[in-house]
Amino acid sequence: MNRPTRRPEGPGFTLAMLIAAVLSLANPACAAHFQLVIFTGQSNSLGNTNGGEADPLPGADPADAKIRFFWNNLANAKTSLGSSDGLFLKLQPQQGGFYKGNASHWGPEISFGRSLFHAGVTNLGIIKASRGGGGNSFWAKGVADRHMYDHVVKTVTTATKRLQTEGHTFEIAGLMYLQGESDSAAEAAIAVQRIKELVDNLRAELPHATVMRAVIGGIAAAGATRDIVRARHTAVAASTPYLSTFSTTDLRSEMPDALHYNKAAKLAVGERFARTFMQSAASVGKPAAGR
Repeated sequence: MNRPTRRPEGPGFTLAMLIAAVLSLANPACAAHFQLVIFTGQSNSLGNTNGGEADPLPGADPADAKIRFFWNNLANAKTSLGSSDGLFLKLQPQQGGFYKGNASHWGPEISFGRSLFHAGVTNLGIIKASRGGGGNSFWAKGVADRHMYDHVVKTVTTATKRLQTEGHTFEIAGLMYLQGESDSAAEAAIAVQRIKELVDNLRAELPHATVMRAVIGGIAAAGATRDIVRARHTAVAASTPYLSTFSTTDLRSEMPDALHYNKAAKLAVGERFARTFMQSAASVGKPAAGR
């Protein structure tokens, strides 16, 4: 199982540099204002893959070290897939080992973060709380088994408290949602209600999230129920000013098991999240007015 990186590495890193880094976190003069973006959803948000690539990792990018990344992923309501241990680390793949063929997990958050960084967005923080499968009911506040809703709230709240202890300020600018392949027929029929209620509830419950915008990642897998989910998500995005969506059906040839994206598709989906998010708001630093 991969372990998260905990400290800078390399031959040039000295004890003096470590002390300076620690002191900088406690120095109000170094405080920053962070734009935070949440990633949640099921297996394609988590980053399950079945591509069979010799190297399934996303490669390296100078942006990775500049983006703060906090995660806590689940397999189900009772099984953790691993976390960043309550810390903001650099952008990176996360722990795997639970699902066959997935030594690590990484999803659209990787190329999303890189895209925003290279577009000039600074002080970006990404918070990921995804799950390996599950219908939209798990993200619904008003149902008995709402563990993903509660998990998102807990993960984001823990992450923002960490920033505050370091003397930083923040606003939650975006929610990147990729879910729907596992929806039942009943869940698909109310997908409009489910995503809008999720965004509205998180806007009200999370700190500094009242103008948070959401991007719904279009699901690609074929099927009649999934067609309903796609149609519902397209409709709600068209009628709600703080929701946007994009299509991924052109990436079906990049899904070797007809469900999960391969490496190239995962990078493409993250770039589409970034492009759609930046188009929906003038910038991460200036999220558009809400309702």
